[in-house]
Amino acid sequence: MLETSKDLLNLVIAFCILWFTVFLCWVIYYFAMILRKINEVMEKVTSTLDAVTDFFKKAKEKMDKTASSVSVLLELGKKIFNIVKEKQEEKKTSKRKVVK
Repeated sequence: MLETSKDLLNLVIAFCILWFTVFLCWVIYYFAMILRKINEVMEKVTSTLDAVTDFFKKAKEKMDKTASSVSVLLELGKKIFNIVKEKQEEKKTSKRKVVK
């Protein structure tokens, strides 16, 4: 089987290449698993950022709607205030006429 030292050397080299190949496959497998985990984390981060962005967009839309509603209510309040003020002035002037 082993006739010369060269045969033994070839056997040892073949054995080393086999173990190096196994090690290399193991490293590639774990590197792929690490990349897979990174991809999963990035997908979760992206979905979280999308959710946060949607939240702020909806909040901005609601604030815009509320602001427009408040401005309409303020204008209505001003008109009512002016009407009430005019009515009070009319009452004061009519009372002054009655008293004189």
